[in-house]
Amino acid sequence: YPHLSYEELTTLCQGRPFVVACTKLGSRMPSVVFDQWNGARQAIEHLIDLGHRRIAEISGPLGNFDADMRHRAWRRYMSDSGLEPGPRVVGDFEVCSGYNGAKRLLSTGEPFTAIVVGNDLMALGATRALHEAGLRVPEDVSVVGFDDIEEAAYFDPPLTTVRQDFDML
Repeated sequence: YPHLSYEELTTLCQGRPFVVACTKLGSRMPSVVFDQWNGARQAIEHLIDLGHRRIAEISGPLGNFDADMRHRAWRRYMSDSGLEPGPRVVGDFEVCSGYNGAKRLLSTGEPFTAIVVGNDLMALGATRALHEAGLRVPEDVSVVGFDDIEEAAYFDPPLTTVRQDFDML
């Protein structure tokens, strides 16, 4: 019910208490959210600790709270680290947009050695595009996703990912 107002949800729930998962911070909705800012910070710090200085981004769709927070954190932590962000493209959280996004990043000719990707599905697509371009993950380009979906352990190589505990919602 992402487009319903607080009043509409109150009416729909007929006075029963409700909690919305993953709404915007500061919303009137009683809600729980993942700390996307901290997750993005951890991903970026991990890549910087590995020695990466040109970190690209394939974000989720801007306008989506999670994607917005991850993107803003990427920009902030790159800046706070004295690094210029690498190239970036926007995806839609689907495998194909990660694949096409990585191809677009490569086509810019701008150098990067790592990619922060908006979710694990897009990271799978991005990894495929990198392999097709003759690049090895993580030897040539490191890839970090978000969510820690079960399938991430079966990627080739297994995906480095920011875990979000969806079972706790």
